[in-house]
Amino acid sequence: MTNDIRYIAVSDVHLGADNSILTATIEDTGRVDTSRPSPVMVLLVDCLRALVAGNAGDTRPTLIAHGDLVDLALSEPARAVAVFGQFVMALLSADRPLIDDEIVLLPGNHDHLIWEYTRERWLEDNLFDLMHGEVPEGFTTSRRISPLRLEAEPRFESALLSGMMRRWAHLADMRMRVLYPDLLLSSPDGARAVLVTHGQYVESASKVMSGFLRMLAPQIPEPADVATMEEENWPWLDFFFSSMTRSGAPGALAAGIYDVSQDPHDLDVLVDVVAHNVTARSGRLVGAAERWGIRRGVGAIVEHIATARERGITTQLLTADTRTGLSTYLGSLRSRLAQDGAPLPADTSLIIGHTHKPFREWWPDDHWPGGGVRVFNTGGWVVDHTVPQPLMGGAVALINEELDVALVRLYQQITEPDDWRITVDTVAPGPGGEAFAEHIRSLIRPSEAPWSSFSTTAAGVVRDRREHMSAILEGKLSKLRV
Repeated sequence: MTNDIRYIAVSDVHLGADNSILTATIEDTGRVDTSRPSPVMVLLVDCLRALVAGNAGDTRPTLIAHGDLVDLALSEPARAVAVFGQFVMALLSADRPLIDDEIVLLPGNHDHLIWEYTRERWLEDNLFDLMHGEVPEGFTTSRRISPLRLEAEPRFESALLSGMMRRWAHLADMRMRVLYPDLLLSSPDGARAVLVTHGQYVESASKVMSGFLRMLAPQIPEPADVATMEEENWPWLDFFFSSMTRSGAPGALAAGIYDVSQDPHDLDVLVDVVAHNVTARSGRLVGAAERWGIRRGVGAIVEHIATARERGITTQLLTADTRTGLSTYLGSLRSRLAQDGAPLPADTSLIIGHTHKPFREWWPDDHWPGGGVRVFNTGGWVVDHTVPQPLMGGAVALINEELDVALVRLYQQITEPDDWRITVDTVAPGPGGEAFAEHIRSLIRPSEAPWSSFSTTAAGVVRDRREHMSAILEGKLSKLRV
């Protein structure tokens, strides 16, 4: 058995977003600074380097970015890609490359367009064969998801992100492999597996079009497989989480509303502003009545949308609705594995992100041979709120050759960030997991660099972003006031 790290899984870094602590900002303003990398980003890579230095072999691990790598929803594409370039250079310096020459991206809702670009580019490259009925194995023009396995055909590559990396001479062989929405890592005998996905389809906010369809036609069964979820909802993901904010002034306004809606207090202010704007030309008495009705009606709608977004629920790790959604998604993964032609693995782990709330949990489910699966959530790297959110934070999932998983929780948005201590956790039952986690713990020395530097810097940046958030949100609300 080897405890060498073979894969590093991270999600929700939101490179380019002004509230990502991995995006540098100008001091005292909160505005993005693309002229330098974020100090938290640099120290995060230093910590990963310290962990990989504990490998006995020479094989560099593969980075799996499972969703929201670049923020195309609330960032200009050029800004997001520029910060992505900083991340790549930190990971792959000419003298000390940390990761393999192939990065694996599983797009999430905020970078879903990367999958759409990649898929359509592949369709263009294969158009002649497709026109003559020579469809490559495993894919059709109507299929909107990729194969599960890295070795399966067809193989998709992001021309945009691969091209970005190859700008540097020492990265001429780099490529950004794209799978969507799921990745399967399995042992040679198929007995053990790690499934990786972003996780947007575990919550109802990403399945708005499915909900709309069944509201109009309730006799249609709920989507039980990921292909149907994607077929019904991909335009919504592309529109709301990527394209909408680029539509000039309306898009900028929509982006401001999206940001404001993350914070409960500012959400209430937003409803008041909308009510005031709509009734500005009404008389005093009529306007007052109209404002009351708008606050009640719009407030209820906005509250429903906000509570449908798992990221906005700060009092529990997973809502009942999202737990139901995760159970449904696990069922869709079982179907995908069955279509893959292999028996269900007796020992399975699932790695997700999306919620920005890291956790690890044994998920009982008698449909799986082992009686359930281990679930690991890698959290997120953005500060959405003006007040502490103790459940929110960032983690990385480490996977060894035997497919043991250890979750390294690196920072948490607790009331006093300086009080956070880096933890390493796994999930029982299962062989090997605790030994791997213990090995990772032995490599972390919280009182020494780079760990101490990372913790101190991350705590300071979280506090700064929280302070800046009030001014940023007020600035966006001011654009709505008449």
